[in-house]
Amino acid sequence: MATQSKSQFLNDIHTHLKRRYKPKPDRSPGRLSILEAVVYGVCHEDVTREQANQALSRFKDEFFDWNEVRVSPIEEVREALADIPDPEGRAQRIRRFLRQLFEKTYAFNLDALAKKPLKEALKTLQPYEVFKSDFVTATVIQLALGGHAIPVDESSRRALGRLGITEPDVPSLRAVLERAVPKNRGQEFIELIEELAHDTCLPETPECPRCELRKLCPYAQAAKEAAKGGGKHHAAKPADAPPAAAKHAEKAEEKSKAAGKDGARKASHPAPDPSPAPAPASSKKPSARGPAAPEPPGPPKSPPTKRGGK
Repeated sequence: MATQSKSQFLNDIHTHLKRRYKPKPDRSPGRLSILEAVVYGVCHEDVTREQANQALSRFKDEFFDWNEVRVSPIEEVREALADIPDPEGRAQRIRRFLRQLFEKTYAFNLDALAKKPLKEALKTLQPYEVFKSDFVTATVIQLALGGHAIPVDESSRRALGRLGITEPDVPSLRAVLERAVPKNRGQEFIELIEELAHDTCLPETPECPRCELRKLCPYAQAAKEAAKGGGKHHAAKPADAPPAAAKHAEKAEEKSKAAGKDGARKASHPAPDPSPAPAPASSKKPSARGPAAPEPPGPPKSPPTKRGGK
């Protein structure tokens, strides 16, 4: 797909989703500090924006400062993530980042990086383990560093993939989106895709009939065609299978071929004649009373004259 046509397709997706979900300013966290954007990115990956906003608010309300989060037991950090999947893993990532930050800077403020060129700021942030996540990196670029980035998690990637926007990995997909979607619409676009992913484009059973994009989405169109042809497909199975007569004909042909092969084998190696053959003369000893087999009928022989004279 050419870049222009892909841009137009994504623009159509944006327009349709905007009718359905009507983005509101209060849904977005707005401009955040770099540290807040990191925490927000960890909280927001593969969950709704509302859940991530609530988690970030709990961190600010329930802890005195970020240093308290750093020194708190993992159970207390996890409580701020109670309604989010994998709270244990997320709590460990957040606390590990805060500890690494304190070890390097002895502070919890990275805002000076926002004044530096984007590449230089990212180079400074890359050593932190949390930035191994492309989603967290893009979130920080978008919400704290003022750059053009579209964070893509697995939920958004699933929805985009069903729409036909696929790439071998997340960074490549993000690059495609950032070229096709202008910066001033990037945040709203990905918010709408997230709404779609958590509303109708679900992992196991997507609800295509009530999806706003069902007329644009290749996956929805294929599902619709499969649903239409479902009954016909099952009814056609018996006709597709060979009928009984054909099966018998196939079996007869197989037997005929086998018989032909067997006949050729017999011709090359003839079987012995089943009729009894006369035994050779030397095969049996003559009895004292006469020959082993009677002679053919004929006129009786007269006894020898000499013996008769005696």
